[in-house]
Amino acid sequence: MSTNNQQEISYLPPEGGETLWVLGDQVTFKADGERDGLTLFVSTIPPGGGPPPHVHYLQEEAHYVLEGTFSFLSGNEWIEARAGSFLWIPRGVRHTFRNTGPETGRLFSTNTLPGAHERWFRHVGVPLTDRASFQPPPGSPDMEEVRSLAAREDIHLELPGRV
Repeated sequence: MSTNNQQEISYLPPEGGETLWVLGDQVTFKADGERDGLTLFVSTIPPGGGPPPHVHYLQEEAHYVLEGTFSFLSGNEWIEARAGSFLWIPRGVRHTFRNTGPETGRLFSTNTLPGAHERWFRHVGVPLTDRASFQPPPGSPDMEEVRSLAAREDIHLELPGRV
């Protein structure tokens, strides 16, 4: 008796993956935690870009710097990271990052709570409509709503004037 339970390699070309604008940065899903059981995404970040400081209590996070120069906040200390650098962020550590270079930078990232970042990015992000342009959509999101949606996915954002 022959059964065909063979699995196949999943392939995504370099330009492939769902891309969203999230708070001024582009995020492209390479693996979706809910679909694939693994979260992998590439962030394309303009000079000065990056998320607000935040903490995860249920997940660890990792970043590999593909291009550019970044500063990563770990608690109250800054770490300078250039292309080729790898950063592991344990749960419970206050962190953020900023693209401190003069050019757009790129990070390859993952976390240990598959699906959490994807759900939040889809709640607050805007789908990319023109891959040739690096112009975020106009307007500003309601940051209190962004903060509330993030907290549901174990992304506890610090906003100016709030703790």
